[in-house]
Amino acid sequence: MLVLALAASTIACSRGADDGRSAVTAFATTAEIMDGIVIPYSQAIFDAVAYENAQLTRAPRNDDEWHRLYVQALAVAEAGNLLMIDGRAKDQDEWIALAHEMSLKAAAVAKGASLKNVDRVLEAGGELYETCTACHAKYGPQ
Repeated sequence: MLVLALAASTIACSRGADDGRSAVTAFATTAEIMDGIVIPYSQAIFDAVAYENAQLTRAPRNDDEWHRLYVQALAVAEAGNLLMIDGRAKDQDEWIALAHEMSLKAAAVAKGASLKNVDRVLEAGGELYETCTACHAKYGPQ
C-alpha cells in the first residue's frame, strides 16, 4: 500500500506550476526504489511458489495470500515505470528496455496471481528473475 501511495503522490505532485503541463518529479533514488519496492516484493514473488521433487511445497493458501502476491507483483511492475523516469534511467536504450521488461514480467505474475494459477506464477516469476539477472549483470546492484 505504501508503494502505491508513493506512486500516486508522485503523479499527483507532478503538475507544472506555470504551464499546466504534466511533469514527473523523482523523489526517491534508484537505490531507494530497489531497496523499498523491487527487492522485497520481487523476493516475495520468487519465494511464493516452490516445487521439490515434482511436489508443490509452497504456494499461496488463501485469498489474502493470493491478493498480497498480486499487489506485490503490481508494485514491481509499477516500479519499472519509476526506474524509467529521467534522472534514474542509466541510458535510453538497454536500461529502458530492461525496466520495461521487468514491468511486463511482473504484470504477468500479477495476472497469474489474479487467476490463482500456481504454474503461471512460477513461470512468470522465473522470467522476472531472468530479467533482473540480466539487468544486474549489465548495471550491477543499485
